[in-house]
Formats: sequence, structure tokens, C-alpha cells
Amino acid sequence: MTKIIRVFLVLFLFGLLLFMATGRVGADSLWEAKYWNNKNLSGDPVLVRQEAEINHDWGNGAPSGVTGGQFSARWLKSINVSPGTYRFTATMDDGMRVWVDNALILDAWYDSQVRSLAANVYLTGGDHDIKVEYYEAGGQAVAKMNIMPVDVSISRWRGEYFNNVSLTGTPALVRDDQKIDFDWGGGSPAWGVVNADQFSVRWTRTIDLEPGRYRWMTTTDDGVRLWINGRLLIDKWFNQAQSSYAADMDLPGGPTEVRMEYFEDVGGAVAKLSRTKVGGPTGSSSWRGEYFNNRDLSGKAVLVRDDAHIDFNWGNGSPAPEINSDNFSARWTRTLYLSPGRYRFTANTDDGVRVWVNGQRIINEWHDHKPQDFHGEIDLPGGYVDVKMEYYEGVGGAKARLTRTQISVQPAPTPVPQQPSSLGTATVASARLNLRQGPAPTFDIIQVLGQGETLTLLGRNEAATWVQVRTANGVQGWVYAPLIQTSTVIGSLPQTSGQPNSPATTGPTAVVSNAIYALNVRSGPGVTFEPITTVSRGQTVTLIGRSNGNAWLKIRLSNGTEGWSSATYLRTDYDLNRLPVLS
Repeated sequence: MTKIIRVFLVLFLFGLLLFMATGRVGADSLWEAKYWNNKNLSGDPVLVRQEAEINHDWGNGAPSGVTGGQFSARWLKSINVSPGTYRFTATMDDGMRVWVDNALILDAWYDSQVRSLAANVYLTGGDHDIKVEYYEAGGQAVAKMNIMPVDVSISRWRGEYFNNVSLTGTPALVRDDQKIDFDWGGGSPAWGVVNADQFSVRWTRTIDLEPGRYRWMTTTDDGVRLWINGRLLIDKWFNQAQSSYAADMDLPGGPTEVRMEYFEDVGGAVAKLSRTKVGGPTGSSSWRGEYFNNRDLSGKAVLVRDDAHIDFNWGNGSPAPEINSDNFSARWTRTLYLSPGRYRFTANTDDGVRVWVNGQRIINEWHDHKPQDFHGEIDLPGGYVDVKMEYYEGVGGAKARLTRTQISVQPAPTPVPQQPSSLGTATVASARLNLRQGPAPTFDIIQVLGQGETLTLLGRNEAATWVQVRTANGVQGWVYAPLIQTSTVIGSLPQTSGQPNSPATTGPTAVVSNAIYALNVRSGPGVTFEPITTVSRGQTVTLIGRSNGNAWLKIRLSNGTEGWSSATYLRTDYDLNRLPVLS
């Protein structure tokens, strides 16, 4: 028994001595810092403290309690990391050296002006001991050291951080952010790498979502822009105190592309993004219907459901058992994707009706009446369109129907030439960059540009994903925005037409939907037929015909190309059974 006690005491004393020698157990959150009033770290330190980071610029001075001119310091810390390659960057005036697990990786132990050195080191997963030593010989005193991963594996949000407010140039930092939920206060997203002020961030991610209506909310200080599936949903790109903005969008489900851009000017820095599903599938194939047991849509809806169409004739009955047969009201909302043109919306109701398109009220017949048609016309630029219809039933018969017809096609406007000095320039960042006739990979290539070529900025598409440019020899076309470095914010460029010479669209149309990037157009109705070309997500095509069973649709592209595509990836309100069956 006595022997066991002795062994236990020996082990306890050994652990205690080890702790006293290192002062650390496992990974540390702070650096253990010691300072000496000499250049060679000899004798007893005159200052011992803990520091959050090695990020010092003392000018001609020294830390409080340390004699300026000639002093030295040592920092110790244990870090816990995932396996990968890490870059150790040291900035010093005068000497500095860095060890990892007792291996010297940076050695600049000599007098010099301010300079930076870096070394890449592969670290296994787990704890690693870091030691940094520094001396100051006189004059300016600078000591900085940071550690950043080199191999960034992105599985969540890809965060690209820039040391400017315009997201231009090469990111100072690219990392995998678990979520966009940051409140940096007056600090930096990554000390020693990203500025505390005057920085910007772009986050991108593809999220698999169920069909439905989603509310997206941003909270930022300062500017923010948010795109969902290429649609600019929130655009508040200006200096502001902490502010929140929300916007709803109907999504068809499946892979959903999300991009949030943010800039911080000065002061507090906040960037947050959240989403909430607020309704079932709408927008892609149905209307969100809200029903009230009163005539003025007041109070909480008694029934909320998804209606495939607004095409009801309830007679003297009711929309549902919980809804009155008289003196009830309803509101239907939906987001449609329409090609440019003039549209006529027709509401046939008994009784009152109001219709809004893109926020503009085009029908206002809020009174009792017998079943009859009411018309409203509106010119639309093309793209996503919010539609709302409100209805009430007094007494007697109840009927509500809404249809639309495209009555004319708007030709795409001719882009207005811009002075290069007012819009800025761009530089090709990739080794090769295609200059295309329009803002999508389906447009023909005009020429291939080389890295470093300078381009004049002319405009952008709605989503700011493609930029219209002019080359040095006067050739004009479109390039993919992420592959250029610009002297200005792309979102601030004027929106210009993306189809300057497209033939007018006639007949029923559909929009490419659910395709992650592009949809194959094939020579026949099946996957065994060779692809002719592709059409990108969000583009409008003309419907020509269908196969037996409606699984494949024959379409015509804006450049006149005809072929077959799977109906699964085409969204339309047109009755496909009205299309001719083609072999």
C-alpha cells in the first residue's frame, strides 16, 4: 500500500512540475508573453502578461514597464488545429524567430527595418506548441505574427475577405465560415490579415432547400447586397448604422445559390444572414392563398393554403368548411418569371377585386357586382414579377378567376454607350476569358482574352454576375464577373441589355428552372440524343411542341436555335397539352 502511495505522489509531483514549467495544459486562448530589458532574453523578465495576439507596433517606444530602445520578448502558446498546411507570417523590426514543436521555421535574428517573412508548415490534427522570440535594437519597434490555413476546404460558406470596400483585387483571406453571424465590433475578422475598417466580404454557398416561400433577413453595419438564385433580393449598399432588412422569395426547391456581399467602412462591423420558411410551395407552381371570415381581409387568416390556380366558382358554397359561404375575403400572392413585354391581366369575379403587378395596382373594382371581366395592362421589363390579387364575397354566388396574356413583345433596348472615365476599367484575372455576345455561357464567343488585358466597363446584367465591356481595340461584349478585377463596384454599374440582337419571342414561353447551372438542349426527345447546346438557368425559351406524355418539350432559344429539353427543368403556366405532339 505504501508503495502505491509513493508511485501516486511521484506521478502527481511530475505533473505539477510539468504544469509549472510550461504554464499550459492543452490549447491556449492567449499568448504567454515575457519581456526583458535587453536584446538577448537573459535574466529575469521585467514584464509577464497574457496577450490575445502578437500584433504590436510600438513606434519609437516599448510596452509599458519595459525600457525603450533595446528590449526582447518571448511568446508561448499551444494551438489546436485541423490537419492541413498553415502559413506563419512574421513582421518585425528588428529580429524575430519562430518555432513549431521545437522546430525552427523562421529565423530573422538580425537588425533590420520593417519586413515580413512567411513559411508554410504542414500540421497534423491536434495540439502544437508555438514559440516566438523577438528583439528590438533601437528606433522603430514592430512585432507581429499570425497563422492562417493555406489549404482551405470549403464545406459551408465560402468567405472571401478584401482589404478594400469594393471587393476588388485578390482576397486577403479565403476561409470556410460556419455561418454568417458576425459582430466584430471595432475589431477585424482576422487580425493581422484583414483590416479592422475599410474591408469587404463576399460569401457564397449552394443550399439544398425544400420548395416554399422563404424570408431572408440581413443585419449589417454597413452595406449589404443579397442574391438568391441570381436575383438581387436586398440592395442596401451604403454606409449605415446597424440595420436589418427582410425580403420574401418563392423557391422551387433543390440546389439554391446564395450570395451575400458586405462592406465595412469605419466604426462597428456587423454582418448577419438568416432565413425562415414562411410558407409552402408557391411561386414555382402555385399561389399562396390566405382566406378571412370577413370582407376586408382583416385579422389573422382563418385558412392559408397553396392554390394551383385562381380559378374558382364556389356558387353559393364556401372555399373550405372553416370559411363562411358569404362575407369572406381572400388574398393570393405569387412571384412569376416573365419575358419582357406588355401583359393584360383579366379578373373575373363576383364580388370585389383588386390586382397589383410589380407593386402597381392595375385593377380596382372593390364593390359588389355580378360575375364580369375586368382588365388591366402593364409593360414589364422581364424577370421576376410579384403579383397580388385581393377578393371579397358579399352574398349570393362566389367566383374568382385570374388569367394573363402577353399582348406584345418589347424589343430589347439598345445599350447607351458610356464614357470609360465615368465607369472605370477592369483587368482579366484568369489565364483565359471568353468574351461573349451576351450575359450567359449560351451566347457565342467573340474572342478569347488573355490574363492582364485591360477592359473598359460599360454595364452589367440584373444579377451583376456578367459585365459588359469594351476591349482596347474597340470590340464590345460580355465577360463573367468573378474572372475580372475591377476598379469599381460591379453593382454600381448601369444595368444594360443582355440580348441586343435577339429575335422577338412569339408564342408560349418557359423559364429554365431547377437546373443547377445549365440545361442541355438535345437533337431529339431523350437523353440518348446528342446535346446541341445549353441554356442557362433563368433564361426564357419559346415552346414549340411536346413529346407523347409531355416528358420532353421542343424549344427555341433567343438566337433561333431549336432543340429538345426535359420538361422537368422548364417552368411555365402554359397548358402543355395545347402544344402539338412532334416526333
